[in-house]
Amino acid sequence: MRQISKEDTQTLSKINAAKKALEFVKDGMIVGLGSGSTAAKFIELLGGKKLDIIGVTTSVESENIAKRVEIRTAEPNDVDRIDLAVDGADEIDKNKFLIKGGGGYLTREKIIDYAAEKFIVIADESKLVKHLGEKFPVPVEVIPFAWKFVKKKLEKSGDVSLRSKDNKTYVTDNGNYILDVHFKKIRDPVKLEIQLNFIPGVVENGIFTKKPYRVIIGKSDSATMI
Repeated sequence: MRQISKEDTQTLSKINAAKKALEFVKDGMIVGLGSGSTAAKFIELLGGKKLDIIGVTTSVESENIAKRVEIRTAEPNDVDRIDLAVDGADEIDKNKFLIKGGGGYLTREKIIDYAAEKFIVIADESKLVKHLGEKFPVPVEVIPFAWKFVKKKLEKSGDVSLRSKDNKTYVTDNGNYILDVHFKKIRDPVKLEIQLNFIPGVVENGIFTKKPYRVIIGKSDSATMI
């Protein structure tokens, strides 16, 4: 009998978390559609439900998935509310604060997730940490005009690198750059989220301190809410 690999276990965990989140989606809702591998599973499963909903996507990637599974989509400026947002996370601490933006979509994710009346996080167990910053850096989206000035400022607090992909500087859906910051220790996520956005040239950062309505943790055979 073939053993289930770690990769297969993680995939099953993501699917189970996504399935659990489907229980919160009803006909007539306007739903924020997150980005990343777990959110992608949710969008695919949601498309299979054939519900009468409108999706507001947080990235070009999630928009493409939504269109493929025939979910109607709209721009944020074309809706008057977002009933529910479902999104993933790179890290989740004991206070349900998050680091997001490993995929580079943090600004649009924060806009949609914070605007939603209810925000649900779906993830597998590997994303649970005691303190933010244990495994992932904090992504900071900056306008290209100012990235060196912002990097110099951030280097007072930790190690900073300009994100690249395929040997080129990574460019977000908004046309900006991302600085990944490994802070020595994140003592106060709420304070740091605010402080980062006060730096001229910063568009947004990947610390999310809006408390989710639910955090759903998927396992290989089930999903639990914390």
